[in-house]
Amino acid sequence: MIERNLGNVERVVRLIFGVILALWLLQQPSYTIADIMAGVVALFLILNGIFSRCYLWYVLDISSAESPSDSRTCQ
Repeated sequence: MIERNLGNVERVVRLIFGVILALWLLQQPSYTIADIMAGVVALFLILNGIFSRCYLWYVLDISSAESPSDSRTCQ
């Protein structure tokens, strides 16, 4: 399993956008291929928000999570 690579603000933003997109999709009378792809994106956004891990960020070596060394105080 990969390490946490999403910060708290990014987690909340992804979760909110994922839920909004999923709610919008549930209101559609019929689904096209684009709607199904948007549903997959919504699912991934929600999962990223819950678990604080993004595999795309992992592949690109990006992390918005606070590292433990950032929170240390000077001695």
